[in-house]
Amino acid sequence: MARAKVVDYDYYQFLRMLQRASSSGQRIDKADSRWGEYVRENKINEVAATAIARQKFENASAVIIAEGNDTDGLYFYSKDDEACLRLMTLE
Repeated sequence: MARAKVVDYDYYQFLRMLQRASSSGQRIDKADSRWGEYVRENKINEVAATAIARQKFENASAVIIAEGNDTDGLYFYSKDDEACLRLMTLE
């Protein structure tokens, strides 16, 4: 697994990206069949990232944005808190 950290991300910028990804079919939700493949290909430690997100947000939702941009990746967001976290790979 690649080393990574979970960082704060601008919630309103995330909402714009999420809308764009949803419109273009590049949004991957946990129930989507592409989820497992993306997690494996990108060597994401989903369990650890989810644990960190749950420490910050009571009701965190996970989503992957895969548009082919540098903003692609795993995000956790909370509508209640109007906040977002992004999993960033350390290089």
